Amino acid sequence: MPTLSPQSLRKVRTLAPHAQHHALQLVSEFPLLQVSSAYRSARHNARVKGSPTSFHIRRRAADFIGPDHDLQRAADRAWALRVGPRCTGPEEVLLEFWGTRRAHLHVAW
Repeated sequence: MPTLSPQSLRKVRTLAPHAQHHALQLVSEFPLLQVSSAYRSARHNARVKGSPTSFHIRRRAADFIGPDHDLQRAADRAWALRVGPRCTGPEEVLLEFWGTRRAHLHVAW
C-alpha cells in the first residue's frame, strides 16, 4: 500500500471498493499526491457547493492535491487505469481551480 497520511487513508477508506482500488493505484504511482476529499454526505456536499449529483455522495470520487506536475501526470494516468473487463475507466477526470491555491485533481469512477 502506498504511504498516505492518516487523513488521506481515512478518506480513501470511505470510497466504494472499486474507487478505492483506483485511488490507491494513483497514489502509488504518484506518492506526493494526497487525498483531500472522498465521500461526502449530501449535507456536506451542499455546504461545499458540490453538484447535487456528485460522485462524491455515491462514494465514487476522490480529489487529490500535490505538486502541479504530478496532478497533470496523474490526470493523464487516470484515463489509462483499468481494473478488468467490466471497468471502462473513470467517469470524470478534472483539473479544478488550476492556477490557484485550491488546485486539485478530481477523479470519479
